[in-house]
Amino acid sequence: MKYKNNKSKKYKNVSVIKPKACPFCKSKTLIKWGFRFNHTTKKQRWKCKSCSETFTLDDGFFKMKHKKEVVTQCISLYMNGLSLRKIKEHFNQFSDYGVSHQSVLNWIRRYAILLKDFQRKFDLKLSGQYHADEIFVKCKKEQHYFWDMIDKGTRVLVSSHYSEKRDYQSAKILFLKTENKPINLFTDSLPSYNKAFRKVWGSRNRKEDKKIWIKLKADKDKRNNIVERIQGTIRQRIKVMRNFKDKKSAEAILSLFVVYYNFIRVHQGINKTPIEEAGVNLNLGKNKWLDLIYCASQKN
Repeated sequence: MKYKNNKSKKYKNVSVIKPKACPFCKSKTLIKWGFRFNHTTKKQRWKCKSCSETFTLDDGFFKMKHKKEVVTQCISLYMNGLSLRKIKEHFNQFSDYGVSHQSVLNWIRRYAILLKDFQRKFDLKLSGQYHADEIFVKCKKEQHYFWDMIDKGTRVLVSSHYSEKRDYQSAKILFLKTENKPINLFTDSLPSYNKAFRKVWGSRNRKEDKKIWIKLKADKDKRNNIVERIQGTIRQRIKVMRNFKDKKSAEAILSLFVVYYNFIRVHQGINKTPIEEAGVNLNLGKNKWLDLIYCASQKN
């Protein structure tokens, strides 16, 4: 009787991903096997003819209570400057579909984990001219730091790191997250960069190292303005927050902002997203967050 009522409501099938193999036995002999319903939508169920197991694919919104369009809209509003509670007020005022500010924060944390390393799946065509810097981030009324490194030619944020200290270990982690050794690396005079470079990319020939790693004086040499520009964009977003409540939220929000900068936001200087400038075209539709989550969820 329950399924009869569900069918009478004419639920829309929101399945967009087809399985390549069974998640249990890796067999490719799959057939459609009815639908899985929740209170808003239905999704295609599949059955494996080899092991007889049935399953529903995780498209990034598996067992989610809210509609995926609402989830991605909330993430987009937050990345564009609205606070958690203003997003809640927006939906309460202009929509019959209500959300809580805690739900929005949970979605940010969830998709920050999903999309964090998605960029590493691609062979990016980078210029190799890297600029690195760090900014102060207030968390629990304490000074923490967000380290980032940008490729000059494509404007791609190639790596980032959130830390509580401004030490060489944090700079080292930033460098280790960068897959390829730079042709040139530009940083300021912070001593942490010196030791970190020696540990990660240094050689026995110090003269060769000086050709790769170029230390800039901030008051005279303006070549590091390219990374300071993106830091200005980050400051513009987080200054209205006054401070982060905990480290977990700070890491998630800043990590998702890197995804937003590389994949979603059209850079005014190159008139396209940085990831497109690096040779990757995902053909994202009108709802870029939705299509991006779909792409990141295809593990098979």
